[in-house]
Amino acid sequence: MKEKLIKTLDLENGLQLNVYDASRELVGDRWLVSLIVRMDVPVTEALIKNSRGFMENIDEIKDMLGESLLYEKKREKIFVDKTEKETVFKELCDMFFNSSLNYLSKNAFPKQYILKTYKEEVKKKSLLNASKNVG
Repeated sequence: MKEKLIKTLDLENGLQLNVYDASRELVGDRWLVSLIVRMDVPVTEALIKNSRGFMENIDEIKDMLGESLLYEKKREKIFVDKTEKETVFKELCDMFFNSSLNYLSKNAFPKQYILKTYKEEVKKKSLLNASKNVG
């Protein structure tokens, strides 16, 4: 089964969270039940909107990350009986929303996510450059 958009949630911070069912049949009556949530996080908008005390270089961050970042999380359960597929999918949704929705809805989330990703990319780049200089 291809990904099927189940619903779109408008979060309090202005972002849109898309919920997909990517479940697929494995063998016989057994399924891989798969929940995927995605949202685009616009880099410039998030950094300017939450810029109190912001010292990073927005252009430098955009050059490294692009205009927007994709936030994506997957939750899966394997070898689920066909008769339990819908129930298990609902449980995966409920667990994700109960544990993550408040965090993703916070006004600070977009900026924090962008800066975290930026720092990870800077670190990867510096490690790559360091490994090139060693040889």
